[in-house]
Amino acid sequence: MAPELSTAMSETNDATPVPLASRPLDIETGHEEHAAAAGARADALDEAKRGKLLRWSRITKEVEVKESTSGLLRGSIAAPNRESRSSFVKRGVPSVKKTILNEVSGCAEPGSVMALMGPSGSGKTSILDVLSGRGSYDGGTITLDGEIVTDRVMKKMKKKIAYVKQSDLFFGHLTVRDQLTYTAFLRLPSSWTKPRKLAEVDRIIKQLRLAKCADTPIFMVSGGEKKRVNIGSELLTDPSIVLLDEPTSGLDSTSAVALMRILERLAKRAGKTIITSIHQPSSAVFFGFDKLMLLADGNVAYFGTPAGSLEHARSLGMACPDGYNAADHWMDLLVVDSAAEEEDDDDMMDDTFRDDGDGGGGRDSWNDNEAPGAMRRMKKRALGAAAQDPGVSNKQKLISAWDGEAVASKIDDEFALARRASSAMGSDDGGEGLMSGTGGGITLEKSFNSSWWTQFTVLVHRSMKNSRSAIFTKMNLIKAGAIGVMCGLLWFQMPYTEATVFDRSSYYFFTMTFWVFDAMFTAYMAFPLERSIIFKERSSGAYHLSAYFMAKTVSEAPARLVLPLIYMCTSYWLGAINNNFGIFLGSTLCSLLSVLAGESIGLFMGAAVLDMEKGMVVMTVTALALMVVGGFFVRTIPKWVQWLGYLSPFKYSYNSSVQLVFDRPVPCDGSGLLSVCEGADTGTASIADVLSFLGVEGSPGFNVGLLLVIFVFMRIFAFLALKGKKAGEREM
Repeated sequence: MAPELSTAMSETNDATPVPLASRPLDIETGHEEHAAAAGARADALDEAKRGKLLRWSRITKEVEVKESTSGLLRGSIAAPNRESRSSFVKRGVPSVKKTILNEVSGCAEPGSVMALMGPSGSGKTSILDVLSGRGSYDGGTITLDGEIVTDRVMKKMKKKIAYVKQSDLFFGHLTVRDQLTYTAFLRLPSSWTKPRKLAEVDRIIKQLRLAKCADTPIFMVSGGEKKRVNIGSELLTDPSIVLLDEPTSGLDSTSAVALMRILERLAKRAGKTIITSIHQPSSAVFFGFDKLMLLADGNVAYFGTPAGSLEHARSLGMACPDGYNAADHWMDLLVVDSAAEEEDDDDMMDDTFRDDGDGGGGRDSWNDNEAPGAMRRMKKRALGAAAQDPGVSNKQKLISAWDGEAVASKIDDEFALARRASSAMGSDDGGEGLMSGTGGGITLEKSFNSSWWTQFTVLVHRSMKNSRSAIFTKMNLIKAGAIGVMCGLLWFQMPYTEATVFDRSSYYFFTMTFWVFDAMFTAYMAFPLERSIIFKERSSGAYHLSAYFMAKTVSEAPARLVLPLIYMCTSYWLGAINNNFGIFLGSTLCSLLSVLAGESIGLFMGAAVLDMEKGMVVMTVTALALMVVGGFFVRTIPKWVQWLGYLSPFKYSYNSSVQLVFDRPVPCDGSGLLSVCEGADTGTASIADVLSFLGVEGSPGFNVGLLLVIFVFMRIFAFLALKGKKAGEREM
């Protein structure tokens, strides 16, 4: 598989395109009723590839939060009240239930684009998490094509539900084509041939207009292109439903409109069911949606067509002023009114400066409708008149006015009608078809499209390519060579005598300390930095966690050894540590094994503490403690911490290397370093006397064996720690 993948990465343009499926033609809907148009589009689509009719009824979700911060959940601008803060001081930090989704009902049809709109903290991401199967909920019903979706079924359906998160998470050193190709080999069916997978990658690149940046590293592409790569990674599996969380976030207006046009074409031509959350779209984007759901504090304020939303607002006395962006108007209605109150002083200030700056005849040059604050004042007068009850905000009025129960009842009736029709056709299994994968409209598939071995080989290839760009940089190579030369000159051509015994041992301890520390901290950062990418890819069913971990271990370990090997080859011979080539090989292998053992400890710490700031503190304390008890700095260690020395890779690598280097008796030179020489410049000190002076214990084989134990078992613990983070994975 690895050679095949390597060839695939270089021959992506030579494959003969093999279409994923026959793509439906663009169907003009005219100006018919929305339901009739959606039905016409669905009829024209291939039944096996069209989108799913997704309905959700009375979705409710509650979370426990600290009472003192309950008003700040998910960025809400509502602050905790004075009583809550007082309670926090008097009674500690009690937990309270906060409803983030309250009886939310709606539906999305194949061939349509539905928008979720609302201020921060309104529940947009929460409902997307629920509909994608990535988030739990406390009550309500979700149906796909008229069949109830259970939690177990939703897990199996993840591959057919694409969820594009707001953050564009990728390995920056990979190119756009690399990212899509690796995704294709991981997530497309194993029965597909290599040319077919590569053809699908080319199709996605063309469809999303990524050809110009296809061979550019992702960290160098624009925000709009990166967003399209994110969408393309999910579209590769030909999902029936596409969910997007704030896809236009961070994009300029032109890029945002272009992206929404791509999604619109995807819905109309490929028949996908598309639901996207969006914060404040332009007018062109707003009226391009087929359906709109407005959310506020977890409640539905409106569900229908964008044009119908303005009629709804007008019926409540909250009409949108002429020439004003409808999306901005709705956001003004749905945010907390206190935010608007703060603008009163600004308007008064505007008026003051306008009056003072008249200069007599200057006032005639102003048109009130063109004044900077004119539109805001006009809207405030309109909205103030609408909210006639002084204690009721416009947002509360909108929530109360919307008849969510009628929408939920209609959805329930449609579901019941579909079930009766299904029963009449013989599918009277009472929903058991969903659980068994037979007899229903939903076909359950295996959890992963590719085998474990395929996942492993693809991830090895990806990790090696990414690490090659991250580790084998020009500066890292210069660093290894420069430190090697510096150390070689400091320990330059040492004679093999009594006076240099301590210098030789210090050379090895410095070597172990520097490169083991480097491996520890570099490996520690691997999982925290890749955490979001791992959780994102695994939530879409891309690969087994064990395949990722083994690939990470196998691919990066050799790359991690190249730099210390350069250092050893340079410094060892300059310092004349021992001119026996066999000793050089043995001590170098001990040094490299200590690097791998240190890497294992770093991987474990990174998997156990995924928070970068906290983990760095823990990693620093742990690494320094293991170094100090390594036997070089402190000879007499208190008994209550002596056990820590048995976990130190510094201790075992230092002991084994020193034992190898002193392979013969050391001539006395009168320096008085070794007591056995008694200050004489004749005679020799035995190997045992030298090792006793240096505090070295055990045989070389024993120390190497314990390094292997640390290397293997710490990696096992790292995998178990990473596996224990699955709860966090489900919440992301």
